[in-house]
Amino acid sequence: MTMIAELDQLERKIQAAAKLLDRLRDENRELKDRVRTLENTAGKEKSSDWKPRLHALEQERASLLDERRAMARRVEEMLVKLSVLEKAVHA
Repeated sequence: MTMIAELDQLERKIQAAAKLLDRLRDENRELKDRVRTLENTAGKEKSSDWKPRLHALEQERASLLDERRAMARRVEEMLVKLSVLEKAVHA
């Protein structure tokens, strides 16, 4: 694979990762809104009604955080590869 093709492929991967990070941020905002709404209604309902929903939201949040960490690692790895490719081009 030529250097240009590798750079193009890396650029596509970085763009895909950036889109995924945007999606994860949006999902995190939505999740925070849902938690706030649940917290506001929690006082009006029996605890047995809202505790399972709160637990499910906490699990979803943990999953999103794990995805975000994994994506951050992948982006960092891609940036290292980009740096190596840039050095090779300018060598």
